[in-house]
This record gives sequence, C-alpha cells and structure tokens, in this order.
Amino acid sequence: MSHIRKALIEAIFALFAGLFLSDALAQQTTLAPAEETAAPIQEVVVTGSRIPVPANISATSPTTTVSTQDIHLQGQTDTIEVLNALPQNVVTNADLGNQSNPLNAAGGVATADLRGLGPQRTLVLIDGRRLGIGDPNTQNPNPAPDLDQIPAAMIERIDVVTGGASAVYGSDATAGVINFIMKKNFQGIQIDGQYADFMHDNNLSGIQALDAATAASSGNPAFNAPSGNTTFGARRDLSILMGTNFADGAGNITAYLTYHNQAPVAENRTDYGTCLLVENGLLTGGPLNGFTCIGSSNSNIFIVGPNQTPYSVVGHQFLPYPQAGSAPPPAFNSDTYEHLQRQDERYNAGFIAHVDLNDYVKPYLDFSFMYDRTTEIVGPSALFQTNYPFTPDDLYRVNCSNPLLSAQEQGILCTPAQIAASTANPGGPAGMATLDIGRRNVEGGGRMSDYEHTNFRLVAGTTGQLLDGLTYDAYGSFYYVTLFNSNNNYLNYANIGQALIATGTAAHPVCVNPQGNCVPYNIFTQGGVTAPQLNYLETDGTGYGTTSEGILHADLTADMGKWGITSPMAHEGVGLNLGAEHRYDTLVYTPDAALKAGDLAGFSGAVVPTNAAFDVNEGFLEVRAPIMQDRPFVHDLDVDAGYRYSSYSSVGSTNAYKFEVQYAPLSDFRLRYSYDRAVRAPNLIELYNPPAYAQQSFLGVDPCAGPTPTATPVQCGHTGVTGTQYGSIPQCVAGQCGEVVSGNPALKPEQADTYSVGLTLTPTMLPSFTASIDYWHISFFDLIGVYPGATLFESCLTTGNPLFCSQIVRNNITGALTGATVAGGGYILQKNYNLGSSIESGLDVQASYRLGLGRWGSLTWALNGAYLQHSITTPYPGAKSFDCVGLFGPDCNTNSINPRWRHTLRVSWQTPWDRLLLSANWRFIGSTTLDNNSSQSALMFAEFGEYDAIDARIPNYSYIDLAATFQVLRNVEVRAGVTNVLDKSPPVISFELTGSGTPNTYPTYDELGRDLFVAFTAKF
Repeated sequence: MSHIRKALIEAIFALFAGLFLSDALAQQTTLAPAEETAAPIQEVVVTGSRIPVPANISATSPTTTVSTQDIHLQGQTDTIEVLNALPQNVVTNADLGNQSNPLNAAGGVATADLRGLGPQRTLVLIDGRRLGIGDPNTQNPNPAPDLDQIPAAMIERIDVVTGGASAVYGSDATAGVINFIMKKNFQGIQIDGQYADFMHDNNLSGIQALDAATAASSGNPAFNAPSGNTTFGARRDLSILMGTNFADGAGNITAYLTYHNQAPVAENRTDYGTCLLVENGLLTGGPLNGFTCIGSSNSNIFIVGPNQTPYSVVGHQFLPYPQAGSAPPPAFNSDTYEHLQRQDERYNAGFIAHVDLNDYVKPYLDFSFMYDRTTEIVGPSALFQTNYPFTPDDLYRVNCSNPLLSAQEQGILCTPAQIAASTANPGGPAGMATLDIGRRNVEGGGRMSDYEHTNFRLVAGTTGQLLDGLTYDAYGSFYYVTLFNSNNNYLNYANIGQALIATGTAAHPVCVNPQGNCVPYNIFTQGGVTAPQLNYLETDGTGYGTTSEGILHADLTADMGKWGITSPMAHEGVGLNLGAEHRYDTLVYTPDAALKAGDLAGFSGAVVPTNAAFDVNEGFLEVRAPIMQDRPFVHDLDVDAGYRYSSYSSVGSTNAYKFEVQYAPLSDFRLRYSYDRAVRAPNLIELYNPPAYAQQSFLGVDPCAGPTPTATPVQCGHTGVTGTQYGSIPQCVAGQCGEVVSGNPALKPEQADTYSVGLTLTPTMLPSFTASIDYWHISFFDLIGVYPGATLFESCLTTGNPLFCSQIVRNNITGALTGATVAGGGYILQKNYNLGSSIESGLDVQASYRLGLGRWGSLTWALNGAYLQHSITTPYPGAKSFDCVGLFGPDCNTNSINPRWRHTLRVSWQTPWDRLLLSANWRFIGSTTLDNNSSQSALMFAEFGEYDAIDARIPNYSYIDLAATFQVLRNVEVRAGVTNVLDKSPPVISFELTGSGTPNTYPTYDELGRDLFVAFTAKF
C-alpha cells in the first residue's frame, strides 16, 4: 500500500519536481559518517526580525500564535474567522468579511484589523513576505490584503505581532503584523472536509412585538419578525493537500486545492435584525427610552405642490399618505433582502516547493491562485426622493397630458394651464408637473451585486550560504488581482425621466422621446408596472479593476560570531542583516458608462475611474548583539536595533527604526523592551481617488429639513440654509445624507511611536507552564482621515466655525443634504487629510499550562487576554481629545465597541480513551457604555443632544464553545463542535448607532446564534 501511495504522489509532482532538479544535484557525493558531535542549537527566525535566534528566544514585541489545532478546535475554515476570535483583532464597520454591512459598495473580501486601528494599518505576510492589497474597488476606503486567498488548510501557524514593525517589513506595519506560516514539508495526501450550520432560537418577544405593531400599522407583513428555532447559513468546505520529498530528501513540493461555499442569510431570519430599530424619541420629540420599528418611505409616496402634500397610489388615484395595505406599502422593509451573512463560493489552489541543490543554492517557488465570487443583495431599487440627478432641484418631472394619469391624479398634479400646455406640446416645459417621488421597484426584486475576485501570487527566489557565517536570500514576487463587479436590477435614472413623459392613449401609451425603445412607466396605477417596462428601465452597471504588486528583494545575514565578532561576556556572536528592496503598486479601476454617470438609482452615486501607481526603493539594516550570557544574575542580555530608509515616488522619503532589549537574569523568566518608529505611506486610493458623490450613515437626519426643523434658523444658516429655504427643505433619503469622498495627492505618510515592556515566564519548577504579560503603547500622528462627518456638521451647526462649515455643501436648488452629483451639491465633504493623532495602550496576557493526570490523560489550559488602557483620539488639530476605552458608538473606533477586557480561555482534556480530545472555550467581551452618555466634554450628548437611556450600556458577554476530536482510524480523525452553545443573542442597539444596513447590533458579537460543525481529516 505504501509503495503504491508513494508512486502516486511522485507521479503527481514529477512535473513540478523537474523544475528544481539539475545535473549538479545528481553529482552530489555522499559523505562518510563522521564521529558523533553535540547537536547544534536550533535557530529560528521569529516574526519581527530577520536574524535567526536560538529557539528559546521569543519575539520582543507582544506576539500571539495560533496553531493548526487551535484552528481545528474553533471549527473555522475561513481564515478571517480565525483571526476575529483573537482579542487583539477588533471588528469594526471599516472591516470587510462574512458579516460585513451589505450597504458597503465594496464587498467580496475579508480584512484583518489589529487593535481596531483600520485594516490598512495591519501588514499581512505569508512566510515573512508581504501580501498586496486584495481589492481594486475605488469605493473601498480602507484597502488591505484579502485574507480569503489564504487557505486555512495550508496554515501551519499564525504569528500575530502587535506594535510597529516598519523597520523590518516596511510600510503599513503600524498597528502590527500578521504572519501566516505555511506548510512546506508535507508528505502524503490529506483530505479535509467540514460542514457547518447555524441554529438560532428567535425568542426576543419585546422586539417581535415592536415589529408586529409596525406590520399592523403599515399593512406590510414583511415587518413581522420570526419566532422559534431556525437553521441557516450552511457552509461546506473541502480541501486536498498533497506533498512529497524528492532528490533524496533534499527537496519537497506541497500542493493544495480547497473549496469553500457558504449560503447567504437574510437579516430578517433573526428577530433582532428584521427591521431598523430607531430611538422613539427621535420620531416623537420625547425622551429616548425605547425602540420603534421603522421602514423606508421610499416605497409609495408622491409629494406634490408647494405645500409638499404626500400621497400614495391606491388603485388608480392619489390618496393621502400613508395608506395601510397599499401596494407598494407605505413603508418598505429592506431587511428582508439584506444579507447578515454574504453568499460566497471560493476556490484556492497552489503549491510551495523548495530544494537544496547544495549549501550555496537553495531555490524555492511559491504559487497561489484564488477565484472568489460573492453575491450581496439589498432592497429593490427605487425612485428615491430628492435624488433625480438630471434636474437642478433633484425632483422628478411628469408631463400633465400623460395618458397613464387618471383624471383625479392629473387634477392634483397640474393646473388647467399646465394641462393645456402639455396637450399642445407633451414634452414642453410649460406642461410639466414637478413632484418628489419615493416609489420602490417591488416588481424588479432586490438589487444584486456580484464581486468576482481572481488573483495569483508568484514568489521565486533562492537562499544559501555565500561563505561560513554569511547567508543570502534573494527573491522576486508578483501579485495580481482582478475584480469584476456586476450590479443588477437597478433602475436607470436617465430612463426613468424619459419614461415618465408619455403621450398617446391609456391603452397605447408611447414615450414622447422614443429613443432607446422607451416604454412608458406606469407607477400611477396599482399593478400597472409590466415586464416590458422593467426591461427598459433596469440597467446593469459593471466595473472592472486590477491591482498589482511587484517586489525585488535581496538581503544578507551574517553570523559574525563565526568571524570572532562576539562580546567578551557572551558566547553567541553578533548577528547582522542588511538588504535592499524595490516595490511597485498599481491600481486601475474602470466603471462602465452607467456607473460613471451615476445613472443607477440607489447605487450611492457615481463611481470614478482610477489609474494610479507608485514605487518605492528601500534599504534596511538590523543588528542583534548578545551583550552578556551565562553570568551571575545574567543568563542572557541581548540588544537589537534596526533602521529602514524608504524613498517613495508618491510622498518622498521616510525613516523607520527600532531598538529592543531582552534581559533574562535566569532561564526561568525574561524581560523584554522594544521601541519602534513605524510609518505608513498613503495608499493609492487615499492619494488619487477623484471626488465622488455617495451616501453615508454617520448623519441620517438633517435637523434643518422638514416643515418643522429641530435646529433654529440661525443654526441652519451656519450650514448654508437661507431664510426662504428654512422649513421647506427635503429630508435625507432613507436615513442617509449625502457625502463626497475624495483622495488627496498632498498627503504625507503616517507615523507612529510604539513601545512595549514585557515579561515571559518559563519556570523550570513548572516545566509545562509558560506565560507572558506585555504593556504596549502606540502613539499615532499625521493620521490620514477625514473630518468626522457627524462631529463636523454638529460643530458647524452650533458654532458656525468656517473651517467646518466650508465642508458642508447644500443642494444648489433645494438646500437639502441630498443630491446626485458633486456639481449639484447636497453633501458633506469627506476629503483625506493628515489630521488626527491617537494614543492606544494596554496589556496583552497569555498563559498556557499542561497538567498530567496519569491514567486519566492530561489537561491543558490556554489563556489569551487583552486589556485596553487607553484609546485616545484627537480627530483633527484643535479638536478636543476623547478616550474611547470602555465605550461604543459612532465617535469611537470606526463605530465599534472598545471593552477594557477581552479574553479567550480554552481548556482541553486529552482523555485516555483511544485518542479522544474534549475541549471547551470561554470567550469573554467586557461591558461598554454609549459614547453619547460619556462625561467627557467632546463626547457628551454628541449624537442625540441628551442622555440616551435605552442604548446606555452593553453588559459583559460570555460565550461557551465546545469541541471534540477523535481518531476513529489510524489515518482518519473526526471533529465536531458547537460555538455559542447557549445560543446567546447579540445586544440590540438602535441603527442610528450601528449604521444603516446592520442588524441593529455590532459584528463583534455572534450575530447568527449557535454554530454547529462536523469535520474529518483523512491522511494517506
């Protein structure tokens, strides 16, 4: 059997192995056996340094390691979910992943976010080499590496280093580094499969009652929340690993193929996510003491005349809005469409190969490929209120002789003079009625966005020894990503305007302008919309983009102890690493004509094309010097220093450096200190993205809009409202006012000073115990960002500060904060500047212990905890600083939670019963309170203007996970487990805090309930 297996593997990889074989290998001679000598001390390269150190030396910066067994016991096959379980990784609204907000215009990728400082500030490495940005979508404001391209089945371990590491790895390593160490010497065939499903009991009776009340008042059963047990979100994974040694063990090639598929989950499958929950006081003007379930008025509303009288279409007439039971309903519930978990299908394939031709030449090759397709669905397109881009006032036009109007509707919309003018000239301006429309395209179904990412990465290099004590590593890498984004079921604004102007008869209407095979749009009769109308009105919008990264790298590492360069008080020599690197990055994104024109109704504005690139040349140096070893009170004293110079074509030069000390008075414990000056150069989107109109969720209600504004005329005047506009300004659409986002080529690099002080324990009296505790501190300055939209608007409103008020551009005609184009106004400017500074500090605590139980097996404990001491932000020069530790809300950490303490504690029992392992994991998230209720002057009542009692606090959250592994056969292992065993529902928070498109909670918590999985591993 083993001979057949080996022959099969050898045959599969013969082609790849041939890439590495040479005549030189065949001519190697076999050395005669030598006398036994003492085994050399094993050396390893730790993440955060390029200089090999003895295996008992740990990294100087706080480091968390995730093993293959950790991944198996979590039951996670998606790499992003493995990282999201770490207390050091914070999930915010800036991150993308399986539970991302479906209203994000970018999707289909997964990003990591150490310390919650933004995914663009976390550097991702594969075997110590940089992974490029994984998404060319210009609507992604935080581009970062896509973790979907890293198959969990190939991961040997993950090193997570928090703190700056720019001196070693270059730009982006300001919050930390995630280094994926892959399997490189696998032998045999391994097949892994897993099936997982969520199970949840919808038992929040209070929320269900709120939803039922809205369903009854609106006559729309889509607001009814589910109750009882349900299952959803199935995930299926299959992977094959194949590996073999060749050339008499001098080389290895390991190849893999993985498949991942997950089903979508709509938000209305959960009671807490069935509809948007709003603070009731915001609707009534009363106290903030409860929730109300609301829908969107962009459903069946026609606002007519100078008094802005609202109507609904019922039958073939206008009736006063709202009309319960109308079709479309008076309030629309988009949560029945929006995904709580994205649909995703993914293929990964590749191989890693290396061979030692001799001591001097050891080539290696790494190739990876990924194809991923994600589909996101949100509510149907619509004629959105005050959002028509082809009129100066963003309102709609209907000709008064339109045969699809009933006589009653015609009489409400038009004067007799307008009717006469339109009859004489159906397309003339004198016969046009102006109205605002919010009419949902229920006939066309939900808007769909497909994201197809295809990428490959190739690394080719060689390492070896130049002479005794001097080694080299030289490689080139090329990384390439393509994105095809298709957006379907969108109404086309240009076609809408054309189809609302019709002539002919009610039985045979025709467009006044028949260009493009126009079909008149009959939204004036209930049930009047037909398939031919939709075929004309709906337009697909597509975008195609690429991003690439090329790297040429060479470095030398010297063990100078071989040359006699050693401290007189140490026995290990000085280590030196120096090298150079050239890197270039490109970004190209090309939207089609419909996206560029902003024609798609409900696509958050026009999409801008981008074609940009930069390159950087770098030189780096690192020295490690053992100062004293094996002396009284000094078991080991080392210092490490590094420097990196970078010259960018885009932003000029940067300098990064580090200094580290490790001191072990005894072998049992070690003190460590590190200081790093880290840098992050602005990426291509931050630099060169042209201004683009979009919708946002940081300000959903304009206090200067509506017939009875909540702000005074003087306050509204600060924001650009004229006296004649006050009291007649349209409200923002669907809880989303407008914004214009823009890059800035004048940006400077960000900088950070990071330091840590720590202690590691490996007591000889307790040999199975290890622990570490590290204090870390990160000070950022010149942070790239925008003036916080909500803060900016509130400051302008209350103070009239011209700096902030200049960023508010009201609609040129209506005065609203909604529009459709940059030129037309109606937005808050969100342009990138080097604005902010922040201070982040805390403690990382890790410990593990194995206790032998004799004939009862053994117990293992593993703790990973993170304590947040400070999260101080100064959003822009002159602004008040505020500390978000222990808080949650829109002003804190990209709208996330910031508990003081988080941890995971896993206890595993290796039983004596035939290789059965049982494991339990306790995940803890500390309590947080609402930033609006903070006593800090910069935060107090910033969102609501008063104390919010209903969203005041999120309590401590604990989750219990269980898992088991069992070796059913010598080569077959089965695993099963349950995460969130008690099916704990997430905290329910109003959508004004979590943002439109969210299920009224934060993705930090388990949003989908209990997760069950079963898996197997078969080795041959």
